[in-house]
Amino acid sequence: MATAKSPEDHAFRSIVDRHERQFRTVGDMVYEVLRESIQTGIFAPGERLRQDQLAEQLGVSRIPVRSALMQLETEGLIKVHPYRGATVAELSVDEMRENYEIRGVLEALALRKAAAAMTKKRMTALRKLADELNAVSDGEDFLRLRMAFYHELYDGDRHPQLVALIEKLRNDAGRYWLQRHVDYVSRPGERDHGKILDFLAADDVEGAVAWQQEHLQRVGARLTDLMTRAGARADG
Repeated sequence: MATAKSPEDHAFRSIVDRHERQFRTVGDMVYEVLRESIQTGIFAPGERLRQDQLAEQLGVSRIPVRSALMQLETEGLIKVHPYRGATVAELSVDEMRENYEIRGVLEALALRKAAAAMTKKRMTALRKLADELNAVSDGEDFLRLRMAFYHELYDGDRHPQLVALIEKLRNDAGRYWLQRHVDYVSRPGERDHGKILDFLAADDVEGAVAWQQEHLQRVGARLTDLMTRAGARADG
């Protein structure tokens, strides 16, 4: 049975250190650390989260840990089982396939809405983010830059509810990619996020949507295939 990460775990410790330096309540710090650790794959899907171990690692009492776990349960990131405690929520292959289907609908809507209000300033910012996204190799940095890119692309400041729904679904898929330590689509230098900007720069919104949908279908198919093969190996 999986257990919480040890205090020596570098990735977990770096998240704790970063949030401890920010001026927030203990409860907020614990919640943010656990949430980020789940979203970045440090705590893997299905992994058990023990309140006493987490409290010891974070240097806090069990009260803020319990409160954070309750909040994470309402967000669907963990599941609390009677007599077993909390585990990181898992998605089945069918649920992951549905994740990408829903994203296809929502992201097409977001792209069309944002394209209608595209500005030169936003396009410049997007080009810079696309270049950084194309060059990065670290998994956590890739997730951070990808979120920033799509938040800007979909004009998240103007459409916060729509973009929040998309980001929730994307994060659910992202932690499975990180768990498997594989690139999303290609290696650094070969990614193609700039192509969608080329369509928008040419005022070809439907071309951008078509590229977006093909991209989602390709990435979703790859992840569900990896999950299916992993399940077959586990059953075997």
